[in-house]
Amino acid sequence: MNQSSDHGINGSDAAAADAQGLPPAEALLAGTLALMTGHAQACCEGQRALMAKKIIANLFMLSRHPGAPPPFKAIAANLHPLWVRVLQGPEQPQQAIPSADSFDPHRVLWHTTPEILQ
Repeated sequence: MNQSSDHGINGSDAAAADAQGLPPAEALLAGTLALMTGHAQACCEGQRALMAKKIIANLFMLSRHPGAPPPFKAIAANLHPLWVRVLQGPEQPQQAIPSADSFDPHRVLWHTTPEILQ
């Protein structure tokens, strides 16, 4: 059976990441890119804020993912504070970027329950 290449995104520690319950780096990257696209196209500010929070959480996890190579982790780490500023908006004062100690991936918000189903 021919397996598709992960293009080097998942390093040699991918099995360790699976053991820790983390999704593969490639899956996290795909989800993050989809969220970034949704953020750019969303018209509802509430949805944009929730997507930005999830993007920030994903970038944080990617920057520390044991299955990702160091250059990939560096790119995610550099994008993380930029998305924190996107979430805060230009009119708000810059706040401290959340540290690893304050991050809990299980408490990151995604979407709230819609009031009206379309």
